[in-house]
Amino acid sequence: FALLDIVQTNPSTMKLSVDAPSLAQTHMQGPKDAGINGSGKPLTKEELDEVKEELEQIKKEYGLKEPTRSFMDEPGTEWRFGGAPDYSLTNLYYLKQRTKEHPEDSLEKVVENLVKTWEMERSHKVDYTKHQSVDQERFLISANGGKKFNNEEANKVGNYNVLMESCPAEIWDKENITWEKSHEKFHNAFAAFPWEVLEVYSGPPKVAFSWRHWADYTGTYEETTGEGERIEIFGFMTAVVNDKLQLCDCEVFYNPEDFIKNLRGEKKVKDTNSSWNTNATCPFAKQSAA
Repeated sequence: FALLDIVQTNPSTMKLSVDAPSLAQTHMQGPKDAGINGSGKPLTKEELDEVKEELEQIKKEYGLKEPTRSFMDEPGTEWRFGGAPDYSLTNLYYLKQRTKEHPEDSLEKVVENLVKTWEMERSHKVDYTKHQSVDQERFLISANGGKKFNNEEANKVGNYNVLMESCPAEIWDKENITWEKSHEKFHNAFAAFPWEVLEVYSGPPKVAFSWRHWADYTGTYEETTGEGERIEIFGFMTAVVNDKLQLCDCEVFYNPEDFIKNLRGEKKVKDTNSSWNTNATCPFAKQSAA
C-alpha cells in the first residue's frame, strides 16, 4: 500500500516539492510529536539518529526483525528520490505499535512482506516494467469494487488514486489529483504510516487477508492539525498470486471516507472502526460473539 509504509530525501533528485534531510521520510513529512517541532516539519538528523538507535536497541533486546522488502539492492534501479528508501522510522513504529507478531515462517509474514515489497517498488522505483513483486502481464488492482487498473495505469496514477478511486469527489477529487498531488496531500500529516497483516484466511493461489494501517496524527491535512491521536484503517484484501508469488489480481476493501473525515476533523477517531476490536481481527467476529 501507499496508503502503506510511507517513508526524507535529497531534494535535488526528487520529483515532489518537499525538503527533507534523508531518505527516511520521502512521502510522509510530518513531525514525530504533535506540537513539539512544528506542524509539517520532517524529523531532524538528530531525531533520525535517535530513531535508528532505538530501532537497533529494541531489535537486540527483544529479538525482533524488521520487515523484508525484497529487490531493494537490484543494480541499475532508477530511484524516484535518487536512492533506495530508508524505512527505519516506519519499521520502528511498526515494531512498537503493531497488534500482531507473526512467526517468520508463517503465511501471514510472507503476505505482509510481499505487500510491503510491492508498496516500496510502486512508490520508489520509476520504471514499473522492472517491478518484480507483480506479474507484469496479469497485474490488476481495484478498491471497493471500483475501476480495475492494470500495471501501467496503476503506476501512472499512483497508489492513492487507485485506492481512493471509488470515493465521491468531495472526499477525493480523482479527476484533478495527479500522482504528485496525491502524495503532496498527505506530506505533512504523519511522520510515518505503518501497515500490518492481521489474519490470513486462505493461501495461494488466491490469498485473502485482513489488514491494519495506522499513524499518529502529529501534523496537518488540508486545514486541520492533528493532536497526536492515532488514526487507524482496517480492511480486507484478496490477491491472486502466480507460482513466483507475484501479485496478479488484487481487490482491496476498506472505508476511505472515514479516514479522510478523521483527518479533516469531521468525525472523531473514537467513533470510527466500531466493527473492529482488539480481540478479533475479523469485523464479523464482534457480531458473532454478541
